[in-house]
Amino acid sequence: MKIKGAPMKKFILAHLLVIILNSWWWTVIQRNFWVGLLVFVLSFVAFIYFWQNKSRKLFLLLLTLTTVLFFITVRKAFDESIFRNSALDIQQYNKRHEFYANDLGKIYKNKFTLTYFKEYNLPITKLQSNFFVNLDPNLYFFESHPRERLGVEEFKKYSPIFLPFFLVGIIFSIYVLSLDILIYSISIMIISSIISPSYNLGPILFFPVVNYLITIGIILILKRVRYFKRA
Repeated sequence: MKIKGAPMKKFILAHLLVIILNSWWWTVIQRNFWVGLLVFVLSFVAFIYFWQNKSRKLFLLLLTLTTVLFFITVRKAFDESIFRNSALDIQQYNKRHEFYANDLGKIYKNKFTLTYFKEYNLPITKLQSNFFVNLDPNLYFFESHPRERLGVEEFKKYSPIFLPFFLVGIIFSIYVLSLDILIYSISIMIISSIISPSYNLGPILFFPVVNYLITIGIILILKRVRYFKRA
């Protein structure tokens, strides 16, 4: 996705500034130097690939680095609660079971529905919860305020100043129908659902995507400002 009038060197500089000026990267580099180095390189590979260079080699590098980061994250922070039901989970399940059985009758009391509700409902609900938590802008720009999560260490990732640029980047990517970034982002959303929300590095697989969208927004807004100054 190339933006006309944006020299490559300036674009790289803008992307570098986005990375080093966000608190998230500094937190990662302090807690795990190698993961910090990995996401730094991955961010630049993703940026170059999505912006201009769609070479097969760069795609394979992007896929490889993302896969490595995924396995490191899963090894450290797989959400075991997805398949382990607490006493509270079981209590909620029993209440729902009783409610559905009384209100839905035969619609609910069939083999397929009962099997789904007994075997798959709780894991799928937890996966959905993880999925949508990762899509909350508050998680990235406001330390999850006002929806702080019990037992989760909330830490600053990006200054709220970056939020408008992030939104512009999203709108632009949708407007130009950038399938590459769309497919990559959806893949990240899905696989991040099995990562524990309490991971001390945060939803780290989103790091390259968020940086990229912020950078796109900065370039577009700066271009628009220069346009109005010339007019």
